[in-house]
Amino acid sequence: MKHFLFEFITGGGLIGQALPDNMVFEARIMVNTLVKELIECGHFKVSITKDDRVESFRGGVIQHSINMPVKEMLPGYIRESDICWLIAPESENSLYNLTDLFIKNASLFIGSDLNAVKIASSKLMTCNILKNVNISTPDTKIVDDTIPDSKTGWIIKPNDGVGAESCNYIINKTELREKIGSYKNNNYIIQPYIDGEHMSMSLFIYNEKIQLLSCNKQEIILKKNSIRLKGIYVNEFLTYADEMRELAENIISVISGFSGYIGIDLVRKNNKFYVIDINPRFTTAYAGISASLGINVTEMILNTFLNNEMPYVSLKDAVPVKLKLQ
Repeated sequence: MKHFLFEFITGGGLIGQALPDNMVFEARIMVNTLVKELIECGHFKVSITKDDRVESFRGGVIQHSINMPVKEMLPGYIRESDICWLIAPESENSLYNLTDLFIKNASLFIGSDLNAVKIASSKLMTCNILKNVNISTPDTKIVDDTIPDSKTGWIIKPNDGVGAESCNYIINKTELREKIGSYKNNNYIIQPYIDGEHMSMSLFIYNEKIQLLSCNKQEIILKKNSIRLKGIYVNEFLTYADEMRELAENIISVISGFSGYIGIDLVRKNNKFYVIDINPRFTTAYAGISASLGINVTEMILNTFLNNEMPYVSLKDAVPVKLKLQ
């Protein structure tokens, strides 16, 4: 079987634009993980596109070098493959538009449907839907002159942003009032900063069924009005596994269409989870899950889509795995 993996950052999605080093670093981690695990389970025909500015990947993957907009080339690569994988940011509808392209052209696409991607790509829409069913989220509003109450500062970030990119932390209300005007009418949201434990959960979803793959600690740095993800401790927070699994079940009961791997960012404060973000795509934490569980997770996901049968994943013997990002 032929596999095609398109990763937006390294694969040509930013031709003609700057390539942020930190995003390239995390993107390479995800590409290397998927390619390595596919080859380890006997799937040797794996191809990717690669921005000419990006260093070549190792491991026997077929690499199509790109130095012009990649969108016109993608349908051909998709159609000539048996199985397609996609990693792309939600920003500027990139993930939504690419998901649409893959669904229309792929023989087998491993990813969520357009409804789930559309909702999860908007932090405001996601928070409003979850809030309406009593799932806790930060008080989220489009930036205008209204400032939510907070004693711990505020987060301003793009409504369709990715991770901590363009995420601003402002602790002083006077400074916030001075800066808020620059974010108006630019699709930014504002939230009170929740000072708690930063974490995430990694899920595998198929036919509305869930397997919890990992309960992760996030090492966050607040610095110079910005937020940075320094590291991820995969399955460091296994004590919360039952609560996370229940929360995940509640989320997919109100937002349908998630499929494959997704990551959900959380903050825990006063024994309560707050949902910060839902990522309907592979996230960096994926790179540590197979090592933590002692199985090839990519093989498990692939076989589930091929055989229409999801195996049970036990976290009983999972071990913590640290991923250093800075």
